[in-house]
Amino acid sequence: MDSRNLSRRQDRVDEQFDLRRRHPSGRFYLLLDELQSYFARLSLDASLDVSYGETAGQKVDIFPAADPESPVFVFIHGGYFRALDKRRYSYLAKPIVRAGCTAVLINYDLAPAVSVKTIIDQNLEAFSWILRNISRWNGNPLKIVLCGHSVGAFLVAKILEHPWNQQARSAISGAVLLSGLYDLSPMRQSYLNRSLQLSTDDVKELSPIFGQLEELPPTLVAVGEDETEEFIRQSRNYSDKLEALRKPHEFLLLRGLNHYTVARLLSSKRTILVRKILGMCRS
Repeated sequence: MDSRNLSRRQDRVDEQFDLRRRHPSGRFYLLLDELQSYFARLSLDASLDVSYGETAGQKVDIFPAADPESPVFVFIHGGYFRALDKRRYSYLAKPIVRAGCTAVLINYDLAPAVSVKTIIDQNLEAFSWILRNISRWNGNPLKIVLCGHSVGAFLVAKILEHPWNQQARSAISGAVLLSGLYDLSPMRQSYLNRSLQLSTDDVKELSPIFGQLEELPPTLVAVGEDETEEFIRQSRNYSDKLEALRKPHEFLLLRGLNHYTVARLLSSKRTILVRKILGMCRS
């Protein structure tokens, strides 16, 4: 293959992950996220930047419910393992807390300072910490709903496939995977790998599409209709995997939504996503 064809092929791979170019309005939604999150932190009781590990990135923000033993909603942000921050998503705590749940937002260290494997391990540590400590913030450690957006969905999938003991497994009452990536191979072939430094062994060992699943709570896999072909393909493939394993799940193709507007569905209790999340919390 000559250099021009190689360049075109590389461009086709890269454009699947270049979301700001694909969705120019995304910048508006990112600003809206920050503004609404700022006011959410002002209006809600919150414990911010609580450490769950030893590094600077291992922090959670907790927005407690008013009553003890309330369901717990845990959110993991995306950013291709190398960007973004939990504080951008404080806005989603408002409808969750007002519906009677404790909300927890997880941060983790970012590439290239740490590897994707380390990021996975940190999120496993965060979940373990939540199980041990969330009762201090009126959360019920036996009723937890996990949610992730973009590579946050990848990280939720890694929590689901981890070999927890039975008590920890049964604590997860539901999972919501939004606009997720479950196969690292295309990322490894893209411009993102300059930061991520993924190897072929990493792809095989870390990708949820290849992972083993024992038990699984009711799981929602959702993706926007207007996302790139790669995001839609990966969500369909992961849903197909759950179907083949006969795991309880639902696949949603969200009409007219893109990578940024899917996450915005978490801003109101009237949206289909928040209604489904609250249903999992109350089940």
